[in-house]
Amino acid sequence: MGSAVVERRKIGLREATAIGVGGVVGAGIFVLSGTASALAGPAVIVAFLLAFLSSLSLAMCFAELSSLHGDSGGQYAYAKAHLPGWVATVVGWANVGAWASGAAFVGRGFGEHLHLLVPAIPATSGAVVLTAVIVVVNLFGLKVSGRLQFVIMLVEVLFLGVFIVIGGTNVDARHFTPFVTHGWYGIVAAAVVGFIALLGWDAVVVAAEEIDRPQRTIPRAIFASLAIVFVLYIGLLVVINGVLPSDRLRGTATPVADAAAVLLGPAGITGVNVIIVVALTATVNAFVIVISRAAFVLARDDRMPRVVARRNARGVPWVAILLAGGSQICLTVFSDLEFAVAATGFLYMITSVGAVVALFAARRRGAEAAFRTPLYPLTPVVALVLCSLFVIGTGPTGIVAGTAWLVVGLLGTALLRRRYGRAGSPAVPEAPHRN
Repeated sequence: MGSAVVERRKIGLREATAIGVGGVVGAGIFVLSGTASALAGPAVIVAFLLAFLSSLSLAMCFAELSSLHGDSGGQYAYAKAHLPGWVATVVGWANVGAWASGAAFVGRGFGEHLHLLVPAIPATSGAVVLTAVIVVVNLFGLKVSGRLQFVIMLVEVLFLGVFIVIGGTNVDARHFTPFVTHGWYGIVAAAVVGFIALLGWDAVVVAAEEIDRPQRTIPRAIFASLAIVFVLYIGLLVVINGVLPSDRLRGTATPVADAAAVLLGPAGITGVNVIIVVALTATVNAFVIVISRAAFVLARDDRMPRVVARRNARGVPWVAILLAGGSQICLTVFSDLEFAVAATGFLYMITSVGAVVALFAARRRGAEAAFRTPLYPLTPVVALVLCSLFVIGTGPTGIVAGTAWLVVGLLGTALLRRRYGRAGSPAVPEAPHRN
């Protein structure tokens, strides 16, 4: 369906970019930067350049597909347009599952860091309250939640920028010699970590119908969000490797906080926790946006119960938003963290594989997009190989949990199609839209 049937007040490039940045930058940027540095030493900068180029190969595939399709749903919409229906169902349910299971460690991370700042607030309570507040904001529409996302992104980038500038003036050049301390194996291993750390920019593609001129705006937002996150990561990597000696980097799970303590004392650690809380607020907001829109589009196509596709007079998918918030709260409180991480990785890579395969199918049919992936077919082949390797790399837990979720999706869709009839039947009645 076209954009005429969704919320009339749409967001622009800056809000779309903020959603993409929020999908990437969470607590991971403060942890994975140290993990990668321990693997590669100062050459982690080269590793993240390789990771960026790898992520860019996938981003280019998404950019071409998003310039071809203006419908909401992202990877699901691409699969529905170019691949068999059951594949679209798998990709759509994988997208919902990936972001929903990922919400478990995002919400928990916010609660734990808020508890460090304000010990009187229990970690779980803080996570639940934040999610509830974010849900209320989203019920006012993407225009409001998008503006909130943009403001948070500005604050986040400002804080990190100040930290990088302060740290950059105190870098000890001797820490970068020798530069390659763990050989090429360490660089490649760190690049794998970097590739994972840079994922999440695709959050913006799911809400295409609520974005102004999506076929033009979304590709620009994808590249802008990936570029912003890459610059932040490189800045942090230079600072932590230039401030902390290598032996200390290998033994810490909080490299940014440790560097802040060296530069600013105890106030630096507090400052880092504040930045993490701000960053995770944006991430929780991005997750609610993605989960709700992904579920809404599935329900609109009878791949979830039709009630999930209900919208209010402003065109806001309020049932899907409540479902997103409720599932996020439940998973934050009750899920096993290791299980959630494994399931997220498997399902996320399944959606990415589906999108890349859809690009091959679109090109085979002669589809002409406004943006064309450079070096085709090499670029999507690289993206496909990387994503396929990560599917295997999620291990038995991720594969079993993710596959079980997808089976539920396929069976549920079959039952719903039997109840509602063939695809294209009338959607659930909606409230009339305001002009």
